[in-house]
Amino acid sequence: MNPEIAPLVSAARQGDREAFTKLVELHQKVAGSIAYGILNDTHLAADAVQDAYVKAWRGLDGLREDGRFSAWFLQIVRSRSLDLLRHRKRKAPETAQLDDALDADDSPGPSEVLEKKERGEKIRKILAGLPAEYREVLLLKHDQDRSYRDIARLLGTTVKGVESKLFRARQALAGKLKRLDDSDGGKL
Repeated sequence: MNPEIAPLVSAARQGDREAFTKLVELHQKVAGSIAYGILNDTHLAADAVQDAYVKAWRGLDGLREDGRFSAWFLQIVRSRSLDLLRHRKRKAPETAQLDDALDADDSPGPSEVLEKKERGEKIRKILAGLPAEYREVLLLKHDQDRSYRDIARLLGTTVKGVESKLFRARQALAGKLKRLDDSDGGKL
């Protein structure tokens, strides 16, 4: 728990917009990552996060403990993202954080760049094909480097539940990667 949070929440409850802006800044990356992991669409993720900030601002008085703001707010982000996912008609192809990670380059040659790009595109397509709950837990663990306890708190489940879901998500990802690798003649 970040010791900065509780005083900022307390100030924001009193109408201090600067304090709320600082709360926004502290949670922007993880909120965006959670929303994007669920929605797989930059614009929808931004909408979900914005909606969550508005809902949080309006609902600050309903928060029981100032120090629990992060979990409370990220649950709002998750809920809003899942609402948008249910209403969305088509899936978008990729996640922003994975783009950055997969496209990062340490000056390889042109053929390595092309192979890496193709591999990244294949992995993004596979991730986009996984259920939202699997993408979400994979991103929280591997992109955000969250602990099992943090993930459990954010998702409203137990550590065992997170371990189980992460195991199933990894199995699904590995199975799809293996099938793709086999169909590409081992080029993944």
